[in-house]
Amino acid sequence: MKSEWTVRLLGELVQFLSGGTPSKKKADYWKGNIPWISAKTLKNEEIITSDLFISEEGLNVGSKMAPCGSILLLTRGSGLFNDIPIGLVEREVAFNQDIKCLNSCSEVENKFIFYWLISQKKYLMAKVGVTGIGAGKFDLDFLQKLEVTIPGRQERNQIVAISDALSNKIKLNRRINDNLAA
Repeated sequence: MKSEWTVRLLGELVQFLSGGTPSKKKADYWKGNIPWISAKTLKNEEIITSDLFISEEGLNVGSKMAPCGSILLLTRGSGLFNDIPIGLVEREVAFNQDIKCLNSCSEVENKFIFYWLISQKKYLMAKVGVTGIGAGKFDLDFLQKLEVTIPGRQERNQIVAISDALSNKIKLNRRINDNLAA
């Protein structure tokens, strides 16, 4: 069986969407049921909820929705000097301007791209730039030009299945450790 892998630019595989922050001066924007993800809340590989919520009005005037199955990637913030927060959206959420939402516009599935990004964390850590105020950053141009090595569909499905199994095992071990600690 011969494997044929190709190389494509990330910008050819996904669309990048920028988020936003509704005005904090208008309390009604922050009294809703839409989870709003920021650098502080992008802590898990599964994005389901947040400790901050915005209203529909807040969404319409200052944020964007990340569709279920898309990927959230922190692209600006001091946290980038310690880790590259990446999450897979399990439920529609809103997100701020320090985060990019990546959503496949190609034959390559979001979940494969998600695991590929996870596998590239060390490389990405070495490429974090600095903003004028000293925070970490990734330029959109840099992200769009990342070269992604892509196997055929069957191999991608196998890679995703193995990665899912490992991820589930890690989550189970964390729950067990949390129970033991309690």
